[in-house]
Amino acid sequence: MEVLYRIREKVLTAIITILFALVAMTGKAQTSFDPEEGCLNVIDVSYARGIGKYGDGGISANYLHEKFINERFTIGAGIGYSHHKNYDFSAIPVYLSTHYFFIDRRFSPFVNLRVGGFALFNAKNVGTNEKYSISKEKQGFSLFMSPSVGIKMHITPNVGIMASICDDTYLINAFDTNKNDYSSKLIHDLGINVGVCFQIKGW
Repeated sequence: MEVLYRIREKVLTAIITILFALVAMTGKAQTSFDPEEGCLNVIDVSYARGIGKYGDGGISANYLHEKFINERFTIGAGIGYSHHKNYDFSAIPVYLSTHYFFIDRRFSPFVNLRVGGFALFNAKNVGTNEKYSISKEKQGFSLFMSPSVGIKMHITPNVGIMASICDDTYLINAFDTNKNDYSSKLIHDLGINVGVCFQIKGW
């Protein structure tokens, strides 16, 4: 019995020690961004699959530069590049971006919203009167929107990694198989986004 008591005591001590270590690791000190040490910078890439009848997947890359309003909330601007597989065009979205981190800790869930427009170029599937074809008319600068939800984890006080699930939406003039004509359509894709977030003092 005495041996079992000592084993149980050692196990409890080990568990308490581990719990204290975890609390220390996820505490605020040196584990989250300092708003006084520069803006939030994010470089990310994503892979997505189309959702809905006219959805289209592809790959994208983005750079975001956001100012801290407080320890949890940032707002700024971003620019990206994306290529869409079925419609076979590329786009450069330019947008406003905002992050909200639910807790000011090393690990934090967050939401991100990006809203702006995009320039379409290098389109190949044009004017074929088939599904995933875009109109020959000039597309212009059109709507782009991307809400996402994810988690941030710090590697150092100034560098972290982010992973999220995003829903990218592009407004294009695409062929409608029901109307047998071209019309404005919101094309959606659901993707996995991974990136690096960092602060550079004064930048």
